[in-house]
Amino acid sequence: KVSLPGGCAIGTRPVDLFLEGLQALGADIDVDTGYVIAKTRNGRLVGNRYIFPKVSVGATHVLMMAASLAKGETVLENAACEPEIVNLAECLNAMGARISGAGTP
Repeated sequence: KVSLPGGCAIGTRPVDLFLEGLQALGADIDVDTGYVIAKTRNGRLVGNRYIFPKVSVGATHVLMMAASLAKGETVLENAACEPEIVNLAECLNAMGARISGAGTP
């Protein structure tokens, strides 16, 4: 259970890509009174193919980390390619993940 973002001077911070991506990995998502409640069936996310409807560095980060803990293979398409995506992939790989293709279009 986490609160929805708000009160930011930068502007609105949509979380739709985060939630859609987590749902694609098997999370059950509820949004209730300013909070996101996410649960997994059988206690674990499941690998899947997810195509980002638009490129997002933040959503790519979140789904890379979530997919690293999911059972099975995940393919993320139209993911962000920035250097920080490559850095996160290297970090997750050093911790035991098997990520390839980070930073490629």
